[in-house]
Amino acid sequence: MSQALTAVILAAGHGTRMRSRTPKVLHPICGRPMVDWVVDAVAGAGATAIKAVVSSHHAEVAAHLDSRAQVIYQREPLGTGDAVKQVPAEQFQQGDVLVVNGDSPLLTADSIRAVVEEHRRTGAQATIATVDDPRRDDGRVIRNPDGTFRQIVERNDVTEEQRASHEFNVGVYCFQGTPLADALGKLTNENRSGEFYLPDVLSNLKPITIVKIADPDEALGINDRATLAIAVAAMRERILRRHMLAGVTITDPASTFIDATVQIGEDTVIEPFTFIKGQSVIGEGCRIGPHAHIEDARVGDRSDCGPFVKIRAGTDVAEDVHIGSFAELVRTRVGRGSKVPHMSYLGDTAIGEDANVGAGTITANFNGEVKNRTQIGDRAFVGVDTMLVAPVKLGKGSRTGAGSVVTKDVPDGATAVGVPARVLRKKAVNSDHK
Repeated sequence: MSQALTAVILAAGHGTRMRSRTPKVLHPICGRPMVDWVVDAVAGAGATAIKAVVSSHHAEVAAHLDSRAQVIYQREPLGTGDAVKQVPAEQFQQGDVLVVNGDSPLLTADSIRAVVEEHRRTGAQATIATVDDPRRDDGRVIRNPDGTFRQIVERNDVTEEQRASHEFNVGVYCFQGTPLADALGKLTNENRSGEFYLPDVLSNLKPITIVKIADPDEALGINDRATLAIAVAAMRERILRRHMLAGVTITDPASTFIDATVQIGEDTVIEPFTFIKGQSVIGEGCRIGPHAHIEDARVGDRSDCGPFVKIRAGTDVAEDVHIGSFAELVRTRVGRGSKVPHMSYLGDTAIGEDANVGAGTITANFNGEVKNRTQIGDRAFVGVDTMLVAPVKLGKGSRTGAGSVVTKDVPDGATAVGVPARVLRKKAVNSDHK
């Protein structure tokens, strides 16, 4: 039976330097709140229980984490050590305790797992993660001459001699549970800030193991909008690399933005200045962009979208579909083989197979009170500058003339023209035609 590992995520900080009404740990990183990345990392590292220490003033953080972690409140911001003390001490006696910061979204499960494994291999009472990073200036780790851990020194207390060290505390700790509970009981707040600092427990724990993380980006903590942007850029690079290694061509990664939750099939090409967001799914062999914005939508195999298209939430594009330049679709289904070549707005629309929607087509889906649906049948041909006033239906094989304003249903095989459109003629439609 594997040893229990309780993860404690410190998410109670007020994040005042973010200058935001949104709690810091809920700010998004590539489509997901930053704290979600931390939850995933500790879960991937083998945590058998996850607890999040949250400020009592941040009900929205507690609500967000409720389904993913046990929420524990810190009523006053008295420091990281006080935050860990809010977890009942008896819960630390069930095994090892992993402590991580909730504002460190770039931490990976592999790095955290390496800390836990080394902790257990050495039998240390505490293990800390460090990183070499000359850009930093806080939480400097000082070693003894033999390389063992000596202390962590904050910026205000560092000496000139100690300043030569560029090894810094990452904020990832693994403890033996019972010694940690004892050390927490000995913490004091006799410092300039009057807070209980978690690193101070290390003076009462022996031995202490150090695990150095190779990638300094993983140690980045989010303090303000500037570091948030740095984290987003680093995460975006990881996401794009994952897609490229999985067989997706991204012609210019520097101008491509893809959320972590997006799925893309092999042999799809993503052109520059493309944004794919939310729960979007892009099939195999597609071409997306340039200048495409797709959010919470699905694009089927071998379809292309762009340039300059906006595919909004609730849109489902089937296989072998062409969505051309300056088209916008929302809550719309486009059937296999159909085309929306350019300069059209389709909202709340269902398009059948092998239909053609001419340039300048508009669905007037909102009557001032409700949004109504438009149906365009298989093999329908919608002439340029047609306005479809919903609710309205174009039958299979029907046609509209250029500039028509369609306010009434058009039967299968019929042609409608004019303002308002009237049916000129009707021909037989073979329902088996493909």
